[in-house]
Amino acid sequence: MSLKPTRALRRFSFRQTLRGAVILGALVGLVMGAQGAAYAKAFPTEASREKLVVTLHSLSGANFFSGEIANAVHPDSYAIYKSLALTMIIVAVWGLLVGTRLLRGFEEDGRLELLEAGALSKRQTSSQLLLGFGGSIMVAMLLTLIFVAGLGSSSQVKLSSSGALYTTIAIFLPGLVFAALGVTTAQLARSRSRAILYGLVPLIVLYIIRGTANSVESVNWLKKLSPFGWSDLLNPVLSPKLIWVVPSLVLIVLFVTLGVYWAGRRDLGEAMLRQSDTARSHYYLLGSPAKLAVRQHLGMFFWWGLGIIVFSAFFAAVANASTSLASDSPLLQKAFAASSDNGIKLLFLGVGTTFGATFLLIMATLGLSRIRRDEAKGYLDNVLVQPTRRSQWLLWRLWFVAVMFMGIALLAALTTFIVAHAENITIGLGALVMNALSLSGVLLLVLGIGALLYGYLPRIAVAGMSVVIGWAFVLDILKSLFHLSSFVTKTSILTYIPSNPANAPDWVAIAWLVVTGLILATLGTVRFTKRDIIAE
Repeated sequence: MSLKPTRALRRFSFRQTLRGAVILGALVGLVMGAQGAAYAKAFPTEASREKLVVTLHSLSGANFFSGEIANAVHPDSYAIYKSLALTMIIVAVWGLLVGTRLLRGFEEDGRLELLEAGALSKRQTSSQLLLGFGGSIMVAMLLTLIFVAGLGSSSQVKLSSSGALYTTIAIFLPGLVFAALGVTTAQLARSRSRAILYGLVPLIVLYIIRGTANSVESVNWLKKLSPFGWSDLLNPVLSPKLIWVVPSLVLIVLFVTLGVYWAGRRDLGEAMLRQSDTARSHYYLLGSPAKLAVRQHLGMFFWWGLGIIVFSAFFAAVANASTSLASDSPLLQKAFAASSDNGIKLLFLGVGTTFGATFLLIMATLGLSRIRRDEAKGYLDNVLVQPTRRSQWLLWRLWFVAVMFMGIALLAALTTFIVAHAENITIGLGALVMNALSLSGVLLLVLGIGALLYGYLPRIAVAGMSVVIGWAFVLDILKSLFHLSSFVTKTSILTYIPSNPANAPDWVAIAWLVVTGLILATLGTVRFTKRDIIAE
């Protein structure tokens, strides 16, 4: 059956973005939907919730990554306080990446050249691609709404259907704004990487503005200047103010219109901002595959490492508040019954270690995605024509990812030690270093899974690593709602990350993880040396 060009473009765009939309919608919906039930278990009485709010008011800095503290009083709105900031930025980054991919990434790869050689103009092509992407966004929003409404309808939470709908809108509005911004920045830059940079800078600045407004009460008005703040002001559960949807809609229409208009004004492969056709050559770190791996990945690891170290310092700085939070919750009192005040603080540091390890695993996943990108875009061909073995090329890159992971983990441990001692928390540097070294087991297992998939099914290698990481968090949420068998819980990588940095790691389990990861990586490398190079 023949398709009209417009319908074919919409279907093409929809299929290209659907998988990410499904994963995003289900993950965001589960995270938001389960928070209310978990909160009702942890703080079952009004008195305990009011004490929690008092404690949260005293931790102004900790509220940078959270929402309005007033939402923490009610189970149906607690997810807005706890997870709205996290889910918004995840969706916003996804929207920016997909928007730039459709209108600059495909052009950079030569795909739009074939599409625009047909009967449709550049503006028509861009419009149809965006309509297909809009279908994927609707799928993601629908999945999120189903999870939020379904999990929030319990008798303990009592989230209304309208509250679930407005919550979904609040989560996705910033994502739509930055997806539209990506459409515009895709016309400003010649490369997708630069287009992402043009969009990422305002995203980070506006997120910081929103976080600052939540942390410092006197500048709360700054929320009105940020799309992230507009979702807060929407107040989707307690007192919805739908007027704050309007600024986001205005920006979406403005950016999309401007981007599509500029797409018709410029030549294929060009940009609206003038850029030099020549660049100074830089020959550093080009002498071997190992040096090339360092050159290609060092920048990414530097910024991720800096962020993880800052996060570790922040978690250690607010650990003293954990004793107050535990006293407000009967469930936490039961869990920490045998723990001293310092023990509770150490368990809180363990939570920070878990999050830090997760960020490190995401960083490792991005490292594998760079490896796959070099093959998919044909960059690997330029290396293999030299006297370089395939196994050497892949192993150097996997080794560099592992070294960066462990180096950043050790620096984060040192940072935690320095800040914790400044806060009078008793913890030895040796214990923190041992726990950082124990993360090698989880790293090699996840990286080994990625390497195995890369050897056999390279197109899904990054997705496979992402599923392993995502499953751990999904299972952690399910544990708070249901009783799960030990066999099921052991399928989560979080099981093997120490929950208390003062305790000695389970080196036997870690050794098994290391051996398993090395075997998987070896099998993947052997397979990679025998298969064909697979382009995008």
